[in-house]
Amino acid sequence: MKILLTGGSGFVGRNVKEYLLQKGYDVYAPTSKELNCIDEESVADCLKKNHYDVVLNFAVHVDVEDLARNGSKMLDYNLRMFLNFYRHSDLYDRMIYAGSGAEYDKRFPIESVTEEEIDKHLIPTDHYGLMKYTVNQIIEKSENIYNLRLFGIFGKYEEWKTKYISNLCCKSLKGLPLSLRKNCWFDYLWIDDFCRLVEMFLHLPKPEYHVYNAVSGVRVNLYELAKLVNEIADEPRDIIVCSEGWANEYTANNDRIRAELPEWEVTDLRAAVKELYEWYREHIDGIDSYSLIYG
Repeated sequence: MKILLTGGSGFVGRNVKEYLLQKGYDVYAPTSKELNCIDEESVADCLKKNHYDVVLNFAVHVDVEDLARNGSKMLDYNLRMFLNFYRHSDLYDRMIYAGSGAEYDKRFPIESVTEEEIDKHLIPTDHYGLMKYTVNQIIEKSENIYNLRLFGIFGKYEEWKTKYISNLCCKSLKGLPLSLRKNCWFDYLWIDDFCRLVEMFLHLPKPEYHVYNAVSGVRVNLYELAKLVNEIADEPRDIIVCSEGWANEYTANNDRIRAELPEWEVTDLRAAVKELYEWYREHIDGIDSYSLIYG
């Protein structure tokens, strides 16, 4: 199986690339200099020269300065990156795209939503959610493109300064209080489970649907996660909740993917967090306390 993977230096892409290479798959994961996904001619040329069995489209363009202004480049560049592959879908057998729960419009609670409920929610107003929503609408009508829609996903290589579970692990190891802005219910998927899901999806002969909620199906609140890290840690830390009450829930139903891949198993959350905690212990020299506190 010949695989083209975009976004190989990002959190999801790097983990999937590492996993598939260890399994012996033929994976080409070009850098942005080797393959400019924003340029249609560059994408078309790559696909024409190498007929790939599968394209794993995990590339995401993030411009921090633009996001601070209005996020217009986020919408423009990411749509172009997807559409450049979509327009040439005859040059590969299957494409798997990493979608987002932001497609449901995060201004409101998202509670154990099914894939069919997407049209019951308002169209997102933020640029990221709008981009992911638009891509999903196109995928639903495609012939050979599939959306594995991610909600909360965690693991090594993610941005520990801002990503909640990694941030908790690092603060604990650095002797800092564990903090959360506001408690809320989440669905967190361990990155290793997602990697296994992608591999299984590669071999699924003909998926019944084009969109799947790639979630654990288990609700957990942020305060409970902080307590879990304290249970795993050598020494518990204070837990600080900055605001009272509850933020909007962000969970999804995964019955659709369970029905097609019943053998897919989700790692126990405690075991996954413990493994991540130990990974950060081994890499703690690369973590600085200032960034943990101020981002």
